[in-house]
Amino acid sequence: MGRPSWTGILGVAFAALLLAGCQATAGQGGGAAVQMARDSQAAAPRLAPAQRRAQVQPHIYLIRGLANVFSRGMDDLAAKLVQRGYVATVHEHGEGSAIAGAILRDQRASGGRAQAVIIGHSLGANVVADIANALAAQGGSVALAVAFDPTVERQITGGARRFVNFYQANNGWGMAVTASPRFRGRLENIDLSRSGELSHFNIEKDPRLHAQVIGWVAQAIGPGHRRPARVAAGSGQVATR
Repeated sequence: MGRPSWTGILGVAFAALLLAGCQATAGQGGGAAVQMARDSQAAAPRLAPAQRRAQVQPHIYLIRGLANVFSRGMDDLAAKLVQRGYVATVHEHGEGSAIAGAILRDQRASGGRAQAVIIGHSLGANVVADIANALAAQGGSVALAVAFDPTVERQITGGARRFVNFYQANNGWGMAVTASPRFRGRLENIDLSRSGELSHFNIEKDPRLHAQVIGWVAQAIGPGHRRPARVAAGSGQVATR
């Protein structure tokens, strides 16, 4: 028997880590959104200095998955968005409460005019659903929420005018999202099981899906309104040229 390859060992280790993260978030269930709502009330987030200069300008939050290193398609999508004039920042999945708090703060400060979009992959996709539910509990909402292959079941109670979920029912990770009777938005589950070239680990990097999302962003919040910006990767900040 040959010696195991490092690629195989790393793959098994990664799968074990992701499974542990999925089990932890699954155990939280609806309690994650409740706790996030509480945290967002208490938090004084400082995620977007640019927002303080123009509170009515839409903000797009992109959320990575496990260990903040395996969802780099979020960075690529953010770069495409800022090149089109949007304010887009990239965050790790543990920042859900701060993101919800920032959205609520800006909507309240602007009399409800400030709009936001939330997009996430894997554990970050789980957090997208939790943010939407946390916003619903406090009278906030986003114009668009997009999940790339969430790893646990989530039911949406509100907080998003449109919620789109890209997932694969056959890849061992992806889950559909359901809507509660209270949800009054538009929920779309798009099963990409027949897209053989896609998997849980590259679904958020697909340029065709990026193009769809960019189109939906324009429909939800209009075109970008500022010069192209550069994303400071991983910092949750956008710097104007």
